[in-house]
Amino acid sequence: MFTKSKTIAFYLLNLLILFSILIAGCASPTTAPQTEIPKGKPYEGVTLSIAATTGGSGAWIAEYSDKWAEQTGAEVNVIQFPYADQFQKIMASAAAGVEAFDLLEYPSLWAGDIMGGGLVKEVPQEVMDKLDWEDIAPAYRERLLKWGDVVYAFPLDGDNHMVYYRKDILTDPNIQSGFKEEYGYELPVPPKTWDQYYDIASFLNDKDWDGDGEPNYGVAEAQVRKQQSTWTYISHATAYAKHPDDPGFFFDTETMEPRINNPGFVQALEDYIKSTSLGPPGMLNYSLGEVRSDFLSGKTVFAIDWADTGTQSKDPSQSVVKGLVGFTPVLGANKVFNAKTDQWEEKLNFASYLAFSGWILSVSSGTKYPEAAFDLATFLTNKENSLIAVTSEGSGINPSRISHFENIDAWVKAGFDEESAKEYLGAIRESYQDPNAVQDLRIPGQAEYFDILDTEIARALAGEISPQEALDNIAREWNAITDRLGRESQLKLYRESLGLSN
Repeated sequence: MFTKSKTIAFYLLNLLILFSILIAGCASPTTAPQTEIPKGKPYEGVTLSIAATTGGSGAWIAEYSDKWAEQTGAEVNVIQFPYADQFQKIMASAAAGVEAFDLLEYPSLWAGDIMGGGLVKEVPQEVMDKLDWEDIAPAYRERLLKWGDVVYAFPLDGDNHMVYYRKDILTDPNIQSGFKEEYGYELPVPPKTWDQYYDIASFLNDKDWDGDGEPNYGVAEAQVRKQQSTWTYISHATAYAKHPDDPGFFFDTETMEPRINNPGFVQALEDYIKSTSLGPPGMLNYSLGEVRSDFLSGKTVFAIDWADTGTQSKDPSQSVVKGLVGFTPVLGANKVFNAKTDQWEEKLNFASYLAFSGWILSVSSGTKYPEAAFDLATFLTNKENSLIAVTSEGSGINPSRISHFENIDAWVKAGFDEESAKEYLGAIRESYQDPNAVQDLRIPGQAEYFDILDTEIARALAGEISPQEALDNIAREWNAITDRLGRESQLKLYRESLGLSN
């Protein structure tokens, strides 16, 4: 129980955090209620503040918020935070009861804390009507923009993990014949399973297959802690651990018992550790920046990333592999672990991964300017502007609308050749339409669950502990988090996040 002094200290701490937020934004939050809208520019005199991520989508939000401000007469302060700090800043604002932001940009995986915590407003039907709502891909429209049956968010970004490969290298006749001689089967283009991925990566690793006098490598994967390694690891796990007859993945949907240490996840971690020896020296310290750089410079035959590497691959200023890249969803496995029977099943299994589940945008429940805030959110995520965003390299915004997949001409105009555009969009769309796709964890405490995962995976990658030990540690800590937050409540919310009834 808090003492009076501890309570005062708690609120003082949060007020100090909020003071730093407002200083960083060079503006005060809105404090007056929205008054009569002036004629002409409808929001003249209105100032909105947005909490956004640093760079990428946050930078795009800042650029297009300025365009909206020019049209409406409003002012917009986009306060960008490093991803590692963003959740804390948003939650500190809510805890202190002082509304620092009118709009929030955040990943859908924080929905349990933000939507479920009452921090954002329901999106009115009339606003959805302006957004061509049925054009949004069903994987996002029906689940990731909602909590329960209520829509709370706008579709800024769609996310899934993909495997990128050098189709020119994999279709080279000399490489194909050498591979068949060594492994006894035709080199598949693209690979369908992780076993094939590792055979190809092993065959091509540490060889000069592009003839530039420098060694090339098999894979590029993010492995450094506090970056993107958790999602890369989970991409290895979906096919092994997501059974098509079972909606649960991270937890059991009846008991909330963690599944993270079952044999499917152990196999995936053993694979992920194998990747370290098949990548460039120092890959243990790779974030996505190094993954993209190495693949786009022609150093590796494979890379695992969101859709961003695809848009960057078409830009000759940062890519030597334009037109040479193949695209496929995360790979399948020749076996899948059935958590209900506690047994492996020897069969081909695929499970796409909606990693991170996309950046979304919501109007804060405490905004003093709801009409202006909804109008800005609509402008940033409408059909026309979202197409500009997804076809622009560096925006950090990936396809989320049906029309994004149908307008091939827009992708060709943006620099793709038609064949690459169709392959790229086809791989993304296949992930979205996969009935066995894994969506990311979205319940309260997600950041805490994943921080534990990140820590223990890093220890296993470094050889400090075994894969089983690392995953057992995670399961134990996850149970502790669940019990502290309330097992029955967490189970209910986990089921709701998967669209299951309670």
